[in-house]
Amino acid sequence: MQSFVLNSGVNSPRSRAANGSPLPSARQVSVTFTQDVDSPSENYTMLLMQWGQFLDHDTTHTPISRGQMGSGISCCRNGREIESSLRHPDCFQIEIPRNDHMFAPFGERCMEFVRSLPAPRPECNFGPREQMNQITAYLDGSNIYGSSLATQQSLRTFRGGMLQSQNIRGKQLLPGNPSECSDDTGRSACFKAGDGRVNEQIDLALLHTIWLREHNRIAFELSRLNPRWSDEAIFQETRRIIIAQIQHITYNEFLPIFYNDFLGTGRSYMTKFGLSPAESGWTRNYDPELNAGITNAFAAAAYRFGHTLIQGNIHGYGKFGNIRENLVLSKQHFAPFNLYKEGALDDFIRGLSFQSSQNFDRFFTREITDHLFQGNLNFGLDLVALNVQRGRDHGLPPYNEWRQVCGYERARTWNDLEEYMEPQTITRLARLYSSVDEIDLYIGGVSEKPLKDALVGPTFVCIIGDQFSRLRRGDRFFYEEGGHPSSFDQVQLQELRKSSLARLLCDNSDDMALVQPLAFLKPSFLNQRVACASSSIPKVDLRAWAGERTAVP
Repeated sequence: MQSFVLNSGVNSPRSRAANGSPLPSARQVSVTFTQDVDSPSENYTMLLMQWGQFLDHDTTHTPISRGQMGSGISCCRNGREIESSLRHPDCFQIEIPRNDHMFAPFGERCMEFVRSLPAPRPECNFGPREQMNQITAYLDGSNIYGSSLATQQSLRTFRGGMLQSQNIRGKQLLPGNPSECSDDTGRSACFKAGDGRVNEQIDLALLHTIWLREHNRIAFELSRLNPRWSDEAIFQETRRIIIAQIQHITYNEFLPIFYNDFLGTGRSYMTKFGLSPAESGWTRNYDPELNAGITNAFAAAAYRFGHTLIQGNIHGYGKFGNIRENLVLSKQHFAPFNLYKEGALDDFIRGLSFQSSQNFDRFFTREITDHLFQGNLNFGLDLVALNVQRGRDHGLPPYNEWRQVCGYERARTWNDLEEYMEPQTITRLARLYSSVDEIDLYIGGVSEKPLKDALVGPTFVCIIGDQFSRLRRGDRFFYEEGGHPSSFDQVQLQELRKSSLARLLCDNSDDMALVQPLAFLKPSFLNQRVACASSSIPKVDLRAWAGERTAVP
C-alpha cells in the first residue's frame, strides 16, 4: 500500500504527467471538477462526518516543514509566487488561474502550500521521501489524552483520575487555552485537548467535550466502586475503557455505516476486511508482523472522502426541533465560543444527530473550496486543491495505479471509466487531464459512484478497508483481543459491547431527553427517537470493574 511517484524518483513532488507536460494546477482541478450543489443525505446525520474527523485526529497528523526557529514559511507575497531564488525549498505553492471566480478579483495568483516534513525511512535506507506522523497511529484516544507523556500530564488533575475541565454554570467544558485564541472580549478562550486541532470548528470541540465528560464520569464511578484505587489506577483504567468505547463505536457503528451493514446488506465488505466485532468472547486476531501504521494513500487521499459530506452551515436545534443556531462554517474556524452559551452544548448535539450530512459525490460546499479558514478576510483557502497538492507532495501514484492495486482493471481510455463514474464527471476529468493515467488519486476516488453496499466507490473501499483492518489486527491492545495481560475479562468485554454513540451523547449532554439508538442514521420508523432511559440504548455496567486488581499501584 506504500508506493511513490516523485519527479526525481526521490524528493521532488509529482508535478508532471508521464509525457512530461505539467499537471493541471490543483486549484484548476478543484474549480473544474467540483460544484457547490446541495445534496443532503436521506440516511446519514452530521455525526457521520464528525466522527470521521475525530478518528482522523486520533490517527494522523502530518507536520509541515518550518523555517528557522520553527517559524512559518511563506511561498507567496502580494498574491504572487516569491522569486525562486528567495523561496524556501519546501515551498510547493498552488498556481491560481487568471480567471479564477474567487481569487481573480483580488489579484491573487498564488495559494500558500508548504510541503510535509520529511521523515527518516525505515532502517534509514536511501529511497523516496517519506512523511512522518507526529501522533500515535492506533485508535487509542490520543486526541483526548495526547501522544506524549508531557501532553497527557498537562491535561490531568492528578486527583481521582480526572481530566482538567472548566466549570461553567455547573457544567464541564474543556479547559481554556487563551494562548491559542480568545473571543473579541477576551473573556472566552479556545479549548485545550490532547490534539491541538480541537478548535478547528465547533462540532469537533463539542465531541472533545463529550469525551472529556465521559472520562470524568467513568473515573468518578470507578473511584466510588474502588475507594482504595490510586489516582493513577483510576486514570489508566478509565483511559483503557474510553479507548475500548472508541474502538467499539468505530467498528460496531461507524464502519457498518461506511459499508452499509446496519441491516446486514454489506456484510461481505465487513467480512472481507475482518472488521466485524465478535458477538461474545475474545478474538485472537493480533499479528505481531503486521504494520498498523497509517498509509499515505489513506491519510492523503482516501480518508479525506469525508470532505464531501461537510455542510456549509452548522445547525443547533432546540428541544422542540426548532433551529436555534445557524452558523456559517467559514466563520467558525478556531472560534468555538458558542459552546460557552447556556444550552448550546445540547443544541449542537441535537444538530449533529438531526442535520443531514451531504452525500458522497463531487459536490463540495464553497465554504471549504473558496472560504476555508477565511475568518474576516476577503477569501480563504481551497480544501480540495490542498488535498490534490498534498497527494502530489507525498508522491501518491495516480488513481489508475491504485485501481490495479485494489484488483480492478486499469482504465485504458476514458470510456473504460463509464462503469464507475457518471458521464458528466468523466467529461470534466477529460477536460483537466491529458489521459486517464494522470488523474490524481483523491479526485479519482471521489469521482467514483458509491458501490451498492458501501458509502464510497471501489478504490476508497479498498484503501480504507485495508487501513482499518490493520488498525485492528496490528494492535495488541485492541479491546477484543484476549490472551494478553492487558486484555479485559469476558464479563467486562460483554459490558463494553453495550457501548454506543447514542449512549455517549445521552450520558454527557446537559439535558438531552431523546435520541435515535443508531445515532449515525437519521431518525426513521426503524430508528425512532427514544428516551435516554430506554433499554434500546443500554448502559455499560461498571460494576464489572469492582474489586479488580489494577496493573498500576
